[in-house]
Amino acid sequence: MPEADILAATTTVQIEIEVVAWITKFVGGDGSTRKVFYEPLSHGATVRTILRRLSGRFPQLHKALWAPETGELAEHIEVLVNDAVLDITHTLDSPLHSGDRLALIGQYLGG
Repeated sequence: MPEADILAATTTVQIEIEVVAWITKFVGGDGSTRKVFYEPLSHGATVRTILRRLSGRFPQLHKALWAPETGELAEHIEVLVNDAVLDITHTLDSPLHSGDRLALIGQYLGG
């Protein structure tokens, strides 16, 4: 097998997930900075599967991210895909590709 093929076969493509501000409290942070995680990108992975995998490792994030009555995203955390808010260019069921990035950003409400 040529060296380039061996490298391609052993290189794991990953998706970067940035967790920002108060959301970091759910993943071991202090709520004031950011944390970055990398999840392996398997064939056919979607925004939903990557978020489920990450939140499966952090029970507090899982509870905050997913609405228990519907299993869909809760309303107080924004998900960005390549810097665009979810449902602008992607949905939860959009496939992800090498180079895509996700971000979890808390909504701020005020009046």
